[in-house]
Order: sequence, then structure tokens, then C-alpha cells
Amino acid sequence: MKRSNRLLILLGLIVAISGAVAAAVVANGSGGGTTSNGPSPTTLPTPTPEPTAQVVVAKQDIHAGDTITAAMLTLKSMTLSERDALGGGTFASVDQVVGRIAGSDISNGKAIVDSRDFVTNGGAAVEGADLAGSIAQGMDAVSMEVDQVTGVGTLLVPGDHVDIILSVYVDQLAITGVKAGTTTVLNFPASPQVTTKMVIRNRRVLATLLAPAAPEGAAVTNTAAPLVTPAPSAPLVQFNQRHMLVVVEVMPEEAEVINWAQRAELTAARNYIDLSVALRSRLDDAAKASHTDTGGITYYQLVQNYGVLPPDPRAVIPAKLGLVIQW
Repeated sequence: MKRSNRLLILLGLIVAISGAVAAAVVANGSGGGTTSNGPSPTTLPTPTPEPTAQVVVAKQDIHAGDTITAAMLTLKSMTLSERDALGGGTFASVDQVVGRIAGSDISNGKAIVDSRDFVTNGGAAVEGADLAGSIAQGMDAVSMEVDQVTGVGTLLVPGDHVDIILSVYVDQLAITGVKAGTTTVLNFPASPQVTTKMVIRNRRVLATLLAPAAPEGAAVTNTAAPLVTPAPSAPLVQFNQRHMLVVVEVMPEEAEVINWAQRAELTAARNYIDLSVALRSRLDDAAKASHTDTGGITYYQLVQNYGVLPPDPRAVIPAKLGLVIQW
């Protein structure tokens, strides 16, 4: 056989094999043609991402009683379902939270929720909330009972800074004579003398406890007016002689002073020993605390420093003795 004929036969075989392979590929791609009547497979759509929202969260640990600043807060992106799971009352802007007072400890990264994290009900503490974590290292927390006269109208709330004033009523002086063992007790001829001193300065209020509210519609006793049944649209503070317990952060030695004064105080209000508080400006919160920067006050100091006139005894003493009295 000639060489040219052999080449033609080989070329024919290659063409035949290529056609068979192409036919098999087409048959497999069509799914067998008549073996299935089902629809051809389709691509599933990509799910739409859930919308998100910006939520205000704590940028650091915030303690109960702290006044919240912008530096304590940041914004965090959450899905709407995550935000709604917090129970509502979240914030979308830091400005909505700045200046509020934390009613309990708020940990770093935790979302701020209006109904849970702020002081409510006139500053009342939340039962079961941890207070120990709010006390600065080296300080103690003590409670003082105040009324609307001694407690700034019972308008104090956690985060306030106060000065504490001690008044002591003295009705006798004991003077030891020159001779050993002799003591003379002098009774003041008039009412007991009072000495007053601002003994503790710039201390933080951690919590306040108010007496239980009267049932709705019940009469409220007001010493300045007859019995009334107020129903204001907002919770107004009225002069009704209510009392409040104020939990204050103090130094250990200051806690001793407060405890001594409260134990020595008689039952009658403002009778023998009396504690009261003075509310400080928030602009002075960072000022250094001290108990030595006021001079205190006695009746003698009122006369010497403020020009208060002392009683004139010349109306009741012999005239000759009155001539030698010097003012």
C-alpha cells in the first residue's frame, strides 16, 4: 500500500473519533435529553443584609453616681434586631446622654439604656445594685439622715458633691482652777451656746433613699398649709417635712465624725448635735477637699467678724456696774 493511502486512512480515523467525543459531550450536557422533564437548575438570590443603627455605648467603666461626660461614651453599629433586644430606650447620639447621672455601674462596651442606667425617682437607689464598686479606693460610704431643712430640700441626687456642717450646742463650761483638783462649772445664763463648723468638704453622694411614697390620692401633711391632695402632672417636691437617707463617700476618719454626731444627737430635731449638708456647684467637683479652709462660727465670731450686736446687760444690772462695761 502506498504511503499516501495510509495517511488518508489515519486522518479519517482521527476525524471519526473526534466526532464521537463531541457527540458524547453534547449528550451529557443536555441531561440525557428525554430522561428528565424537570426544570433546569437556577441560582438562589443573595439575602439582603439587615439594616443597622448607631447606638451609644460606654467607652469605659462608669460608676453609679458619676455624671456622664462625652469622653465616657462612643457609638457602636448594631443590627436593628440587636438594638431592639435591649428593650428600647437606647440613644443614637452621645449628646442625648451627656450630663445624665448613672444610677448603677455601667461596664465598658455596654449599651446605654434610658430605663435602666440612669437615676430615677428623685435619685433613689436601685435595690440590689452593687454600690461597693462605686466607692473610690481608700474611702468609705456612710449614710446620713437629713430632712428638707438640713438636706437642701431633699433634692440631692447621686453624683452631687456636698459639704457637711456640724453644729454642737454647748450649755456648760468646765474651768479647771489654779489649784490642782479644783474644777468650776459655769452655766450659761441664757440659752445654750452654739458652735458651727463645716467639718467635711467636697464629698460625693453615692445614693439617696426616700421614704415610701404615699398612696395615690392620699392626703399629704404640709405644715405650711392645710391637708391637700396634690395631683401634679410632674413629680413636684413639696414642703412636707419628708426625710431622706444620703449615702456619702468619705474618708475613714470622717466616717467616725459622722457616726459620733448621729449617735450623740437627741431625738428632737436640731436640739443638741446637728448634721446638715450644703450642695456644691458642679464646677467645684474637682476642687481639693479640706476641712480646714473655713473658720467655723460661734456667737463670739458673729459679734467680732459680722458685727452682730450682743445682748446689752445694762438694763438688768446695777447702773454703777454698767459704767465699767466696755464693748
